[in-house]
Formats: sequence, C-alpha cells, structure tokens
Amino acid sequence: MKIILSHTLGLVILFSSLVTFGQKAVLDTLPINEVVITGAKKIQSAGNVTQQIDVLTPADLKPIILGNTNITEALMYQPGMSVSVLSRNDANWGTYGGIGPKYSTYMLSGIPVDAFIDPMALDLHAVERIEIERGPASVLYPNYLSQDFAGNQSPLAGTVNMLLKSKIEEQKLMASTSYGSFNTFNGQLYFQDSYKKLNYFAGLNYEISDYTDYGTENSWLNMQDNPQYTKSKFYGGFTWFADKAEKNKLSFFFNKTFHVGDAGRVYRGFDHDYTTMNLGYSASLNQKTALNMTFGLRNYVRTWQESLFNSVDSLLSDNGVNQSILPFDLNLTYEHGKAHLLTVGADYQSASYETWSDPVAGEKQYGNKSTALQAGIYAQEELHFNGLIIRAGLRYSYVKNNIELISGRQPGTSSEDWSRLLWSGGLKYNFNRLASLFFNAGNSFMTPGLKSVGGTIKLEDEGVLGKNGQLPNPYLKPESGLGIDLGASFYLPADLRATARGFYYLIDDAIVESVVSENPSQTQSVNAGNTSSLGVEVEISQQIKDFLNWFANFTYMQSDVQNDIYEDQDGSDVPFSPEFVANAGLNFSFDFGLNVSPYMNYNSGYYDSPSNSGRTLFTPGLLMNIYISQTLIHNKTFNIELFGKFYNITNNKYEMPWQFRNTGFSAMGGLTLNFN
Repeated sequence: MKIILSHTLGLVILFSSLVTFGQKAVLDTLPINEVVITGAKKIQSAGNVTQQIDVLTPADLKPIILGNTNITEALMYQPGMSVSVLSRNDANWGTYGGIGPKYSTYMLSGIPVDAFIDPMALDLHAVERIEIERGPASVLYPNYLSQDFAGNQSPLAGTVNMLLKSKIEEQKLMASTSYGSFNTFNGQLYFQDSYKKLNYFAGLNYEISDYTDYGTENSWLNMQDNPQYTKSKFYGGFTWFADKAEKNKLSFFFNKTFHVGDAGRVYRGFDHDYTTMNLGYSASLNQKTALNMTFGLRNYVRTWQESLFNSVDSLLSDNGVNQSILPFDLNLTYEHGKAHLLTVGADYQSASYETWSDPVAGEKQYGNKSTALQAGIYAQEELHFNGLIIRAGLRYSYVKNNIELISGRQPGTSSEDWSRLLWSGGLKYNFNRLASLFFNAGNSFMTPGLKSVGGTIKLEDEGVLGKNGQLPNPYLKPESGLGIDLGASFYLPADLRATARGFYYLIDDAIVESVVSENPSQTQSVNAGNTSSLGVEVEISQQIKDFLNWFANFTYMQSDVQNDIYEDQDGSDVPFSPEFVANAGLNFSFDFGLNVSPYMNYNSGYYDSPSNSGRTLFTPGLLMNIYISQTLIHNKTFNIELFGKFYNITNNKYEMPWQFRNTGFSAMGGLTLNFN
C-alpha cells in the first residue's frame, strides 16, 4: 500500500509540474487577506497566529461526501485525524493526534458543542467556514462538560471551530432533492438575505431511509429487518450590525434536530431530540479594544429500547439520557504597540445529566443524576516583532461535580471539586511570505464524566444478554496532559504549499474506553496509566490554474500505554489510534460546468481496547469516494445542477468496534436549484 501511495503521489506531482511549466509562481495559496479567529479571540490574518490552522470554506466542503451524514467526515481528509463514524445512527469514535476521540473540542462560533452529538445534528449550510486548530488550545478555550459518550472533552490536541454565517452578501434561495441507496430520500431548503443592518438565514433538512444492516455477522444488534430512520433538522439565525463599520453586532442561532428510527428489530426503537442555540454580542469599545460575549444552550435528549430476543421478542426496557449544558464566554481584546494583542476573559459552564430506565413491569428508575459546573479565567499575550510572534497565556480552571445518584444508589461522596492552573505558549517566525517555523506547547486537566463513573448499566449486569451499555467505574481519577508541536510551512513555485508538523502528547492517568464484551455490547472507562502519542504530519497541496487542484497528506502516530498497575495494558496502543493515515484528492472543474472530485482515505488500523490480551485489531484500509456535478442551466437568475455522490466505490465493508461495520458502496443522486 505504501508503494502504491508513493507512486500515485509521484505521478500527481509530475503531472502538475508539466501543466504548470512556465507558469508564473503564485507565492501564497492562502489569500493574504484570509482571516482566522480560532488562534485568538480576534480576527487576524492566517500568518499572524503561532498555531497551524486550516480553513475549510463552503467550496472546500462541497465535494466531500458525508457517507454517514456526520460533519466529522468533512474533516477526515485533514492531517492528524482518524475518523471512525460507526453508522448513520451513531457517533464518531476516531482519534485526534493519536490520543483518542475526546482531545479535540468542537466549537460553534467560539463556544463549545459536543464532539459526539453536534456533528450528527448540525447542518453545514449554516456554516460560513470551518477552522481547525492543530496543537494545544487549552488557555483561550475550555474543556466541554459533556457527561455522555466518552465524557468531558479537552482541546489539548486542538479544536474545531464551526463559524456561523454572519455577513450575507447576496440573496439566495436553494432547494435540493436527492435519492439513493437504501431507499434514502433527502430534501433541503435554504434561504438567506439581508435587510439594511439585518442579515439572516434559515433552512431545513429532511432525510428518510430504509437503511441496511450495519452489524457484523452474529452481531449483538441482531437485526432481522432493515433499520429505518427519519432525520429532521430546522435551523436559522441572524446578525444585526449596529454600525456601518460592522464592529458592533448582535447574533443569534438556533438548531433543532429530531432523529427517530429503529435498530432493525422489534422493540429496538430510538427517539433523539437535540437542541443547540447561540446568542452573541460584539462591540468595539474604542479603536484598540473589543468586547465579545457569547451564551449557548445545548440540550440532548436520547431515548432507546432494549429487547429480549426469543422466538417472540419482548420489550425489556425503555431507556434514556437527558443532558443540558449552558456555556458562556466573555472576553476583551486589546491591541497595543504596533501589532501586539492582549486577550483577557472568563468563561463558565453548567451541566445537568441524568439516565433512566423504565422496565415493562415497573416505573421509571433513575440510574445517574448529577450537576456540574466549570469556571475559568484566562489571559494571553501575543507579541509581534517583524517576523517573530511570541505567544504566552494562563488559565485558572475550577470544576465541581454534585452527584445525587450513581447506578441508582447514593454516592459515597456527593460533591467533589478540582482546580488547576493551565498554561500555553507558542513561537512563530515568518522568514518571508514563503516560509515560516512554529512551535507550540500547553497542558490540560480533565475530570471523568459521570457516564464513565456511573455507567449506563449496573456492575452486576456484566455479561448479561440484553444489558448493552457502559459498566460503571467509580474509582476513576482525573487526567492531566501535556502537548507539544513543532513545524514548518512553505509556499513553493508552481503554487505548491507544503507543511510538516511533529507533535507529542502525554496523558497522565488517561481515561480510555475499553471493550469488555462484544455480545452483549459492553464497555468500561479505565485509567490506562501514562498514555503518549508521538507523530508527524506531512501535507502538500497545489492549485493548478483554475480547473484543477489537488492535495495529499500523511500522518504517522506512534501511541503507547504505560500502566504499572494493570500489566495486561502495559505496552499496548491507545484505542482508536492507527499507526498511520493517508489522504489524497483531486478537484477537476471544466468550462462546460462539469466537476469531478475523487477523494481517498487510507487507515492502517487500530485496536478497540488497551488490553493486550482482550483487544481486537480493526483495519479499515482504503476508502474511496467520488463527487460529480454538472451544471444544466446557469444564468443571472438561477442555476440548476445535477449531482452524484458515490461513497466507498470499492465496496470495502470493513469491521469496526462493537460489532459495527461499514455498509459498503452507496450512491445518492439529485438536483439542486439555486435562485440568486
């Protein structure tokens, strides 16, 4: 496989060199006026932050096929990531920087959302661009107090910021419909416009599918019929600019997602209700000082059924999780000197979490009940001296958990709190517009989530058929981490851009998910001792005139678990962390309206557990997708586009943890109508 990748890359480079022979070199593939906000709390040009930040625009996102309708799949072609979305009805369990799925937070216009739930719930039409910061980001941005899935999330390995649309340049109405594999029908409507100082947008996305068996042979899912689902997304937002300079603004966004279906068997239904809201205010206090304030609401309600499989199936129980998180951030940015930037701020989160079960012969029984709060104050200074940028910051973080119930019982300790001082710093030297070097370092601290502590099933349910879920572990300890990266970025002749970055992450008392049983499907969170990841990323991209661009990247990750307490875990690999991931893609655009985009992802494989004796190796291998579109009508008033999305064209039905599998080749085709 390595030989094939190297030969393919060599041919692409040779072809691009021939096409661009004699062409005048373009010094910068990233426009000099393109701005980023993730590396700081203020919009800056891309070269003025020490971290490596990738910017994905709607044009970049359009040819990427979301085979499982999950936004994380839009990021799978970026270096340092391994995306592992279990199905259209389940979350991503991939890794960031080789240390698992919870070490890169997701944000919506600067405040956190859930890395597992919100990528399934949000719609990309509301997003102006996605900024991906690679490397430590634990001073300006907090942990996310998620108690569900893998628990709390930390920006130690970076953060993903989905920036909502704010300035609407032109009126637009879009209607799209498509049909494809598994009797999947998708319909979308989107509208945007502006009136004087008010800019607004709204949309809906409806999808229904007679899905297919996404379990392996003899899986605990025990599907008899094709599972079905219906997803409905309703969203909208506005930005009101109070002045002509657009430095003072009020913004609002709301998203509601309903996800209803079944897991392919009687009494295996589910009904999920997700709500995400942002309210933001920005003001320019004077020419050098700006105020930013953002408040959010995240409410996640998930319910599902468990059934007992006999000659005639029977309902075992209804189950549910209710989780609400309220994040808030207030900050000031102050420009001083020639180009220096001081940022100070405070943020706060409150969270509530409860799980319940409703047996057929009884009343609703609560398993876990808790509340949590997190507060932080932070300050960061950026100093600019010609080509040199120096960044340093501190955060004081306080976390408190109040626990009412664990596994239906009174806890031994009902309240516990922690406080830590976190730091982050960086250096960058821009030799000129063609080359730069950068270095970043920072630390993190993360408490265990209540799902990890209390589980969703009782400890005595271990190995009991029909009892699928997470076993409790009340003895979990908090984890702390250290992250370092070092890299260089180059702009080369023939419009080539190249970046190389090395990284190292070390987690003390790392909490990882261990698969205890495949049938029933049961996991347990465990402290895996010291966990480390050492890796390197290499990427190259090129814009060849106007009709062709391409990219390729390769990430090597060597993860390691050192556990002196549990000998079976000592010397193993971090779960969900492959040794290497490679990506490549081409985008062809022709004058007559045809666009063709083949993309490739290769994953060398990962384990599902830190246990040397009980783990399973999963090898996804090669995943190839092709996006094709053809403009049928294009004029000043409207355009009609025919498109096809061809996912997993090699029909690679690779297995994944918890007896899930990729469903193989699928296709969607449809029409998009745009009124301008």
